[in-house]
Amino acid sequence: MKKILTSFVVFPVALMLSAQESNVPVITITGTKFPFTIMQQWIDAYSKIHPEVRFELSKAIPLDSAELMIAAHAFNPGELKNDEAIVAVNRYAQLPIVNSYRPGLKDLQQKGFTQTDMGNIYFNPNAGNTAGDSFTVYKRDKNVCATRSFTENVTGTQEDMKGKFVTGDDRALSAAVKNDVNGISYNNLGLVYNIQTRKIADSISIVPIDLNGNGVIDKEENNYATLDAVLDLINATHTNKIPQENVNIVFKKNSISKTALSFLQWIITEGQQYNRTYGFMDLDKNIAADEQAFLATVALNKNSAAVPLSKLPK
Repeated sequence: MKKILTSFVVFPVALMLSAQESNVPVITITGTKFPFTIMQQWIDAYSKIHPEVRFELSKAIPLDSAELMIAAHAFNPGELKNDEAIVAVNRYAQLPIVNSYRPGLKDLQQKGFTQTDMGNIYFNPNAGNTAGDSFTVYKRDKNVCATRSFTENVTGTQEDMKGKFVTGDDRALSAAVKNDVNGISYNNLGLVYNIQTRKIADSISIVPIDLNGNGVIDKEENNYATLDAVLDLINATHTNKIPQENVNIVFKKNSISKTALSFLQWIITEGQQYNRTYGFMDLDKNIAADEQAFLATVALNKNSAAVPLSKLPK
């Protein structure tokens, strides 16, 4: 997950030192790259009402030096250090993508993918699939957040996805599919769709998910024409067959600043209004309330061991 630096707030070392010396709050953020777009929107909106707070958002910040780390996958017991905590800030979904000039694309889209198809195509190509097609799978060269989330949503566990490696960030997955008529991959909604036009990005197509498993994409299942349509589909069906996961923020609960805690509280409340624009989904209201209470607990007692329901393993 690389690139994008030109549009993000990155402060030179000298400016950072100057800000620290003058006691200007500076929140440093790094981690998973694809949520940087909405994180920058949150930063811009928050800065308008809190101009006294400065931000540094960059992949170049070492993980152990950042106050907030973006991690877009579920956490298993034991993955966090004793002084670390996580808070969910929104949700994202991923879809199967193929080349828009693929032979037989219309038939494939009318049939769609069942969960079994996806398991075989991405993880066990020798087993065959009911879709009856051959695919060249493209995957990231690292087990990054989006890849881990996709595998866990499709198979229920972390598994090694089959296929060809691509280097670069998640944009490289779409690029690989665009350059191979038989290519298939996956990507988050903010990259599958153009967030300005709300239409599917050029040269790629979506394979719909067969939600009821009847071997055909029914009219009520076929809502992928625009970014808003697919968001409405997910919200209306409450389906877990379209891979979805939380975007989380990891922080050190004993050393996080009150400024950063206030920023996280704002994201979970006021910041949710920006999710749809960038292809993300709001937190469930109960989970959002849970996270607010957790952050309040951290603010009152940095050593609290209280863990909200959203932190428990699935």
